[in-house]
Amino acid sequence: MIEIHLFEQLVAFADHGTLSAAAEELHISQPALSRSMQRLEDELDVKLFDRQKSRLTLNENGELTVQYARNLLLQESSMIDQIRAFDRKKRTISLGSCAPVLVPEIVSLLSQLYEGMTISAEITGDPNLLNQLQEGRYQLAILHEKPDEEEFCSCPVASEHLYVFLPPAHPLADADGVCLKDLDGQTFLLYSQIGFWDGLCRRKMPNARFLMQQEIEVLGELVANSALPAFTTDYVMRQSDYKSDRVAVPILDEEANVTYYCACVKSERARFRPVFRHYRKD
Repeated sequence: MIEIHLFEQLVAFADHGTLSAAAEELHISQPALSRSMQRLEDELDVKLFDRQKSRLTLNENGELTVQYARNLLLQESSMIDQIRAFDRKKRTISLGSCAPVLVPEIVSLLSQLYEGMTISAEITGDPNLLNQLQEGRYQLAILHEKPDEEEFCSCPVASEHLYVFLPPAHPLADADGVCLKDLDGQTFLLYSQIGFWDGLCRRKMPNARFLMQQEIEVLGELVANSALPAFTTDYVMRQSDYKSDRVAVPILDEEANVTYYCACVKSERARFRPVFRHYRKD
């Protein structure tokens, strides 16, 4: 069997055009590379080069061999990547979530249920989250809509309602509720990692301005010390020590009320049965 490094050296020669340049790239001596090319010819029992006094060039056999060598090296690289990805998948649970609120809770639960596994989590507003779950980018997903029961296993895990967080002097602070369109045109403080809520706000308020904040602590300081409206949810207010001079006014749009579902593809149902059992029990 021909050793793979001989094909790597052949491709390096084809890319650089000379033995000296290829040898420098490969960190070997020129005589060593010359011997390798002779060995490859012997292994194949085919002449790959035209040899002149001080010049070595690929002949037609050599050009064809380079094409096959490139494909072989690509296949080898792809095989290694896929094997490593398969190994990581066995040792890693990747969670994709449409919103941030449940991520700490579910990551903690997964760490308890799957001791020794690496848990990774990503908050995304990507509408293709279900496709990414199906394609294996994530093994679990938190969705704000119930997925198709024929393709996915899921269970409800929490609900959340959007509020606008207003200073007492704001004209709408005394309202029992507002629609997002009623807030259009204003300037808001907005946390960057809010998943699908970001798209909802921008879609319903196309003329609003959003001052995006990357750090939640900085956002909290700005909310406490500015007159700009912001957003919060009932879930956040329940989970945190809710103390503020601001008024939380509920958003009346139907899309502002969501139920979150934890989901996996059906082929992973047995693996994640403990997760679904935990939430159904609760």
